[in-house]
Amino acid sequence: MMTTSTNQSDHVFDLKISTGDGSSPKYSYMPLSPVARSPKHGVLSRANLSLMILLFGVGVLLGGMSNHLRLPKAPESVPKTHDSVPKINRFHPSLRKDDADDSLKVAFLMSFPNSGTSYTSRLVRTVTGHNTASNYGLETPGEDGKSAPVFDFSPEGPFWSQPTDARITRPTKGYLLTKTHCGGRCDKCSTDKYIETHQTFLQRCLEGEYTTGDGSGGLQVLRGHYDKSMVRKAVHLIRDPFDNIVSRFHLAHKHSERRKELKFLAKYPKSKEGFRDFCKDIGMEFRSEEKHSKFFDDFFDEVKNVPCYADFFKYLQWHNLAFTTTWDLGIPTMILHYENYTYNFNGT
Repeated sequence: MMTTSTNQSDHVFDLKISTGDGSSPKYSYMPLSPVARSPKHGVLSRANLSLMILLFGVGVLLGGMSNHLRLPKAPESVPKTHDSVPKINRFHPSLRKDDADDSLKVAFLMSFPNSGTSYTSRLVRTVTGHNTASNYGLETPGEDGKSAPVFDFSPEGPFWSQPTDARITRPTKGYLLTKTHCGGRCDKCSTDKYIETHQTFLQRCLEGEYTTGDGSGGLQVLRGHYDKSMVRKAVHLIRDPFDNIVSRFHLAHKHSERRKELKFLAKYPKSKEGFRDFCKDIGMEFRSEEKHSKFFDDFFDEVKNVPCYADFFKYLQWHNLAFTTTWDLGIPTMILHYENYTYNFNGT
């Protein structure tokens, strides 16, 4: 059995990996809410991070993914519905008390990409009959091709997720679930593109690209940003890290299929071997830069052979910064596990 052991004062996100009998690795993971500490202490302990990334690699190399790239179900000893995980972040001493008004307020739906954000938003629209929102108006244009801002006073976002669907209503009060992936999430990129501070991460949580008129009858794409005071609550969506990283490979595969990139599809088939080759080549592409980066300098040799080690770094960094962001904003936050849709759909 292998486990990581971390202290809440060092980490926000703790992961435990255990292997037994030489069979598929079993896992459990637990997001830890921030404890009383200043952001100056940092959100990542690099020594512990190296151990966690190394353990990730052990799990993958021992065959954690089947031929269909599916993980085994969580063992019986792990609460499948994660009842032991706090659902609301109540640790901040000054959670906002000014939300009694009837105005429409933003509730972040925060997730590392490919964690079930679109599925969660669609479920909310289906169950409530109300529209949701997104920072990325470019993805959901209206009939005129332009993004549809939710608020008249904030034309740069957020935007209605389904601006043309007449079957759902646009709420005018309460909380509006708003998709955001924040920062530090690029897939094939160098360290200067994915290393974030908690300040830059928050900035990314509040921005996205949208489509608007160019003044001459055409359209243009701009990057917008809205004020953090509009955000009053958050849902922090977490997916099992192995599934999350494999899902990013599936998305890259899907994009290549759409673009008919036959060379990519032949080189990286949807298989265990294709995934590992994909990870290996990405690692080699940025290896020299990451080897000399100050963010990897004291543990690069330990993780360099871990498949998709940079993605696991991004995953850990992202969730740590997400916890720090909601802490800094002082907003109530619900922790939602994607796996609960399978194990406890009605309860979720």
